[in-house]
Amino acid sequence: MKIVTGQVMAEVDRISIQDRGIPSLSLMESAGRATARHFHRCCGDPSARVLILCGKGNNGGDGLVAARNLLGFGYRPRVVLTHSPEELSEDSRINFERYRCLPLSRWSVWDPEQGDEVFEGNPVVLDSLLGTGAKGEPRSPYGDLIERANDCASWCFGVDIASGINSDTGEVAGEAVGCRSTLTFGLPMVGHFRWDGIDYTGTLSVADIGFPKDVTDRVEAEAELITQEWARENLPRYTRSVHKGDRGRVLIVAGSAAMLGAAVLCSRAAIRTGAGLTTLAIPKSLNASIKGILPEVMTLPLPENDNGEFSEEALKKILSFADSMDSIGVGPGLGRSEGVRSMVRGLVAKTNLPMVVDADGLFALSDEEGRKILKERTAETVLTPHPGEFLRLCGENLGMEDLKKESWERCRALSKELEVSILLKGPATAIGSPDGRILINRSGHPAMSQGGMGDILTGMVATFLGEGLIPQEAAGLAAYVHGRAAEWAYCETGSRTVSASEVADSLSKVFRELG
Repeated sequence: MKIVTGQVMAEVDRISIQDRGIPSLSLMESAGRATARHFHRCCGDPSARVLILCGKGNNGGDGLVAARNLLGFGYRPRVVLTHSPEELSEDSRINFERYRCLPLSRWSVWDPEQGDEVFEGNPVVLDSLLGTGAKGEPRSPYGDLIERANDCASWCFGVDIASGINSDTGEVAGEAVGCRSTLTFGLPMVGHFRWDGIDYTGTLSVADIGFPKDVTDRVEAEAELITQEWARENLPRYTRSVHKGDRGRVLIVAGSAAMLGAAVLCSRAAIRTGAGLTTLAIPKSLNASIKGILPEVMTLPLPENDNGEFSEEALKKILSFADSMDSIGVGPGLGRSEGVRSMVRGLVAKTNLPMVVDADGLFALSDEEGRKILKERTAETVLTPHPGEFLRLCGENLGMEDLKKESWERCRALSKELEVSILLKGPATAIGSPDGRILINRSGHPAMSQGGMGDILTGMVATFLGEGLIPQEAAGLAAYVHGRAAEWAYCETGSRTVSASEVADSLSKVFRELG
């Protein structure tokens, strides 16, 4: 699914109405009905106190249609207009009259002196104040209502985009409504995913309200959103006669005495994701421990230093063994000794297998020599940095704020420079490829902000590479399934956090969901 700017979405709206002859009132009716249905799915309680805040533009009109439809679901919403009915846009005014004539309708024009009464009882707020065209800091009365909603609402639901978010950038200049869930129309917008926009958007859903498909197919996309349908289409499928050799032979190079868990999690993820044969290259003193924890995994015990990390001598044996493998995952829990650095660089430079590099593997490649090795590598490669690792790989004087504003551009540029696919981890994970294409994954949950998640992801990417997926597809599919598994784990545990092991255990639920 394409991700576009608000400006592009406004053009889709214009073409649909002016060039294709679709009545604007029909689009507004579809948007409002979809809003009511989705709100009801999120709320599920017609007895709830619902407050619908409607601006004077067409976004407010969507809210007025939703108010009328919510009456049909048994709700008794109260509509608050930012301006008098005479000041509403033409379509909004028509829908205001349709709502006002209903026997159970309740409405008023915003009066700051009555604000306490309007927001009494911590209502659920349906935010229909500002749409895609709004830029800059919201002025009064919008700013006042946004502040009140954030302070007094039990939770908020966004219509199209949370009021106060720049739909083209995700920037919040001043106040913005913090939504638990947002429903947008036609195509998602950049502002839903970038900068501060992702935090204010909450859970995002997209409704088809009747924009012509050929129009949305032709528009320029800033990125592509990974959906469940995309994941289902890209998931490898097998016939009944499949055997373990068909599903990929994966070599995991991970672990040290201090970080044995990283190797365990990475290997476990490879097994759970579907690798036919998984071999873990491990410092030899850890071999017995691994055998007791992961009986399904074969091991390759290798020379180590006094700290229980791989020594440089391990490289020769890994290279010899790798000839029989289909993919390699390297990096989790390796440590940062000089021997490890040398081993990683040699492995990346001298193997011709699809490879995913994470964690300490990235550290070993984050200087000028390491970047040169990556550029010269001809085999398919995926790097999976978190923001700090990404900044180190860039080799530029960049800060976190710079990356926050320009993450997609920076990911695209570094992928092209190094000629690798890069999975830049975050709440909206960006996956870049050398051809400039960007995939965005939004599955996941804040509860997964725990150590070990990257180890799980590395094992998953290595498995999909071993099954023959191209790097960006392997990384995108892994990111989606990984995040969705965390959502399942959170729903089942109800805990403030979910562990990496719980995410691994939930992978099977996602694969069953994808069919």
